Amino acid sequence: MLKTLAVATFVATISLSPAYAAGECTEAHMKQMDDMIAKMSDAAKKKEATMHLDMSKSEMKKGNEAGCMKHMNAAHKAMGM
Repeated sequence: MLKTLAVATFVATISLSPAYAAGECTEAHMKQMDDMIAKMSDAAKKKEATMHLDMSKSEMKKGNEAGCMKHMNAAHKAMGM
């Protein structure tokens, strides 16, 4: 029981940490998102997703993880994810 509690606490801590969130604020993920957006057929959603992805990239370059993730999540939403 104690071991299960320790594992659950560890998983919760990792999932809520900024370092975990940084997994999506990387050049590799941005490239993947660019490729996915390029394949979108809905012009309005594509424009919105591109706008948020560009804002996310800008925040990533500034080192603002919270801003990067905010716009990344908005881009995901525009993509229907």
